[in-house]
Formats: sequence, structure tokens, C-alpha cells
Amino acid sequence: MVNDTVDKLKQLQAEAQGVLDETAIARKEERELTGFQKLVHFWALVARSFVRNRCPVRASALAYASLLAMVPMLAVVISVSSSLLKKQGEEPIEHFIENLVASLTPASPGLGPPPADTAPSDADAQAAQSKYIQTRKEIAHNINQFIGNVRSGTLGVTGMVALVFVAITMLSRIETTFNDIWGVTRGRTWFARVVHYWAAITLGPVLLAVVVGLTSGPHFQATREILAHLPLGLGWLMSFLFRFLPFVILSLAFAAFYQLMPNTKVRWRAALAGGVVGGSLWQLNNMISVLYVSRVVTNSKIYGSLGMVPVFMVGLYFSWIILLFGAQVAYACQNRRTYLQEKQAEGVHQRSREFVALRLMTQVGLRFRRAERPATLTQLADSLGVPSRLAGQILHTLVEVNLLAEVVDGEGAYVPARPL
Repeated sequence: MVNDTVDKLKQLQAEAQGVLDETAIARKEERELTGFQKLVHFWALVARSFVRNRCPVRASALAYASLLAMVPMLAVVISVSSSLLKKQGEEPIEHFIENLVASLTPASPGLGPPPADTAPSDADAQAAQSKYIQTRKEIAHNINQFIGNVRSGTLGVTGMVALVFVAITMLSRIETTFNDIWGVTRGRTWFARVVHYWAAITLGPVLLAVVVGLTSGPHFQATREILAHLPLGLGWLMSFLFRFLPFVILSLAFAAFYQLMPNTKVRWRAALAGGVVGGSLWQLNNMISVLYVSRVVTNSKIYGSLGMVPVFMVGLYFSWIILLFGAQVAYACQNRRTYLQEKQAEGVHQRSREFVALRLMTQVGLRFRRAERPATLTQLADSLGVPSRLAGQILHTLVEVNLLAEVVDGEGAYVPARPL
């Protein structure tokens, strides 16, 4: 019986090694792989890509940059959206800013005092919780005062231009990180960046204000009360589903971010998968925030009023870790099979590359002669059945020797550079 157990363990080990052997999997057809093999290789690809792209290091850099650019970005964003909330006075604006500060640091302690049935066992923890809430309100109040200076024109034209420049630079840094994850070598032009980012800065707050109003305003509460009194048990079901509304909104926001930020075409299905994983990890991070309460206690004893700074940095770091991990999930969901094809294409010799180059030139020439739209890298790779990275390398070489010309129209397309 012991021998049978050892044999089974060896068999499981061999199967696990076979699943993680990307070269062996790449030689198989997609239909030959079992669901377990696809699932294991998917998460292995996510983990390897996460480490290969140095996401922990990138998260630390983005956390530091976010700390410096947070106040200018919030000033620009809230200056746009405050006109929607100004009719109700200053208090809704401060509450709106306070929620934004809390949402940007999901790893921080909870937003309110602990429940009545779970009294804190440590007086210091309760004091740290109260101190965090007070500090968060002070930060929101200071940001609101800064926004008031922006609105009143105290900063002048130069100050406003500097604020917008800092916001666009921060978004450009984020785009560069996501382009590296997706293997995009060419980012957006500065004009395209200004147009896209300014649209995000102006339209984002409007949508955010609408979402906040729908999820916390009187209309939402009234709708929830009406649905709670539905007969046949539907009220209980709707009340249960309403609990998941913040998670749904957060996942959709992550998915939209993953789809729009990289300078490449991201399928909505892949972006949604990354958004669901990122939203789940974000909610999990909020649930274990009690660990950060203990750090607040320790840091408040050592650093005093500055104890929130390292906790704030840790919260930003884990927030970016979650965001980048979700991006890796979206990338793996869209490119798992392509990645295997690229592993298989690593051993392609020069003669095969020349044959692929001839087929690419023929395909581009035929489309040009038929007066069709120029083909993109993805279209050429799919039509010829070759890995996209191999096709991209060959197309780049053909452009360098002036046999093809790249047309910048969203995703790069290719046309002949010489008369046919």
C-alpha cells in the first residue's frame, strides 16, 4: 500500500511538471489540453509574468509617485466634479473628498468605529482607529482648502498648468507600466496622451459623482427600501444582491482601466477577468485591514503624528500590487495561447523567418492592391497563423529596411514602402 501511495505521488509530480513545461504544452493542440492543464498553466503564466515584469518594484515606484502626485491630481479632478456637488454646500464636497482619500488607500483601517458587539480588546487600537479617522478628515479638509484656492484663481495660470502637467505625467507613467506588461513598445504620442488623459480627468469625476450619488444618495436608499418590501422573498434577495453592488462597481472600474490604459487592443472579456480578480483582492485587502491598525498603534508610539505616513505608503503599495496583478491576469487571459505559440517560435530558424517575411510582404501587398484598409499586426498574425511576437519582430525588420511603412492609426498598420 505504501508503494501505491509513492507511485501516485510520483505520478502527480510528473503531471505537475508536465503542466508547467511550457515547451511541451506548446507542442500540443488546444483541444488536447485538459481544463486542469489550462487552469494551472494560466496561473503559472500570471505568476511568472508578475515576477518577470518586476511588478513589486514597479508598485513601489508608483506608490512613491502617487504620494507626490495625489494632491495635484485630486485638486484637478475635484475642481471639475465639485461643480456637480457645489449646489449642496461645502459639506458634501468634503465628504466626497474624504471617500476618495479612503478609496485610494483601501489597505487602511475601516471607515467607522468597530461594531458594538465586537468591542476592542486594546485601548490603544481604539485610539489608533479614532486617530486615523481624525487624520483622514484633516487630509480631506486640507485638500478641500487647496481646491478652493484653485477655484478662486489664487494659483494663477502657471499653477494651474503645473497641476495639469503633474496629473498628465502621473497618468503617462501608469500607461508606460501597463504598456510594458502588455509588451507594447510604442506608447501614445503626447498629443494623444493629452487628449485621452484630459478626457479621463474631466469625464471621470462626472461619472464618479454619478456613481457616488447613486450608491449613497437618497434615491438609492429609497429604491433599496422599495425593493426590500417586495413579496415572495424577492425583497430579501434584492437586499442580498445590493450588498455586492460596491464590488460590482469596483470590478467594472478595474476592467475599464485595464481596457483603456494600455496602448493596444484589450478584449473586454480579458479586462473583465482582471477586474474581477483585482476587485476581489481589493475587498480582501479591506477585510484584513486589522493588521494595519496594529501598525498604526506601533507607528503612533514611535513617530507620533507622522505615524500615518508609513502606513499610508504601505496602503498605496499594496493598492498598486493589486492593480498590477489584475493587469497580469487580464494579459494572461487574452494571450495564454499566444504566449505558448511564442515559446514554440523561439526555435524558428532563419529560413523559416525569411518565409514568414515573404508571406507578410505578400499579404500587405495584396491588401494594398485591392485598396483595402492597411492590416494591423494582430490581423496579419491571425491571418497567417504565426505568433504575434514573431510577426512583430519581422515587420519591424521590414520597416527598418524600407520595404514596409508603418501607418500610425491607433494600433500600427502596415503598407508597402516601395512601388509594387
